Amino acid sequence: MKRSIISAVLAAFLAGAMLVPASPASARDKVHRCTNWSWTGPSNWSANCATYGITISSPDGRRAIDWGFSSTFCIPASNYRQSAARFMAGQRQTLARNGVRFEQVGRIRQIGRDYFRQTNNILAGRGNRTGKGQAIFDYAASDNTGTYCYQSSKALMVPRSDYRRGIRQLIRIYHSTAYFGPGLPKGPNGEPA
Repeated sequence: MKRSIISAVLAAFLAGAMLVPASPASARDKVHRCTNWSWTGPSNWSANCATYGITISSPDGRRAIDWGFSSTFCIPASNYRQSAARFMAGQRQTLARNGVRFEQVGRIRQIGRDYFRQTNNILAGRGNRTGKGQAIFDYAASDNTGTYCYQSSKALMVPRSDYRRGIRQLIRIYHSTAYFGPGLPKGPNGEPA
């Protein structure tokens, strides 16, 4: 009896799911392409693309994703977690010197072998021009010697008054972003880091 109820609920769910057509998140979204990159977002948004970074923004510039990455010398430490913590502290200090305020400093999570990520909630600007967003730092060993590491920094910013809706939109756009250039390591699940 219990199995037949679960089967009936599952069948109803699957039937309903088949009636919903697959479509972009918004009818106005389009695929954008530039050297080494592609991304899907509103047709009137634009991007500045470089070999190792991209900035995607709304026409008024108040909603934006800035993503850059590179290889770097590893920060000296007794292990990669400590090296990552020191690197991320330096990234936060740099942002703070440039007027970014940290609303919440996230914990450093290990997301792969010698691969670490920290997601921070940030504020920038003053008054009704205050932006709210996330600063995401990735840091990983790129060799077995402890000499070279990989770093990626992402900033996602929207008007503070529209944070819930705006950050979801930016995360959707970020997840649609693809890189085709040289040198990007893969994350723990094979996704671009």
